[in-house]
Amino acid sequence: MDIIDALERSWEVGAQVVAGLTAEQLDAPTPCAGWDVRALLNHTLGEALMMTRVNQGQAAGNDHGDLVGDGGTLVATWAEVARENVASWRESGLEGDRTYFYGTFPSPASAIINLGEVVVHTWDLAMAIGRPAPVDPALAALVHQLYASVPLDGMRAGGMLGPEVEVSDGAPVADRMLALLGRRP
Repeated sequence: MDIIDALERSWEVGAQVVAGLTAEQLDAPTPCAGWDVRALLNHTLGEALMMTRVNQGQAAGNDHGDLVGDGGTLVATWAEVARENVASWRESGLEGDRTYFYGTFPSPASAIINLGEVVVHTWDLAMAIGRPAPVDPALAALVHQLYASVPLDGMRAGGMLGPEVEVSDGAPVADRMLALLGRRP
């Protein structure tokens, strides 16, 4: 599957989960230690905005403020960030490197990092609000392939990822991806 098409699909899946969110759920805990739904959404949307800026030739930056507010415009905000994020990848392509405040990566890897942020945090959001959380196997395979090929000890030590959760080798790729990234599928 084309990485940018996969990213677009991940935003669409996330939009379905976001559409079912209520303002009362913004304070609900998530599978991300120390983050409630509001923090998770601000992180996911903020990372996408940063990647969009970098794709447009701007400095990465990490100050995006509160993108969630009272939740009243969250569906529209999600759709706008998604549209701009996907468009920035289509316009910039997958050539060269991308530099963020946490490192420089080849563009295809950066696009998969972006994809992973949306896929995994959509799952986190769904779990937090008690919604079904199926992960598209094609999207999971792209994310799993990247993260299974790089050392994650530094990310675990820095608290960005929890310890890997044990699942069987025959588990669905979505479960293996989530477990690798510290989630309990």
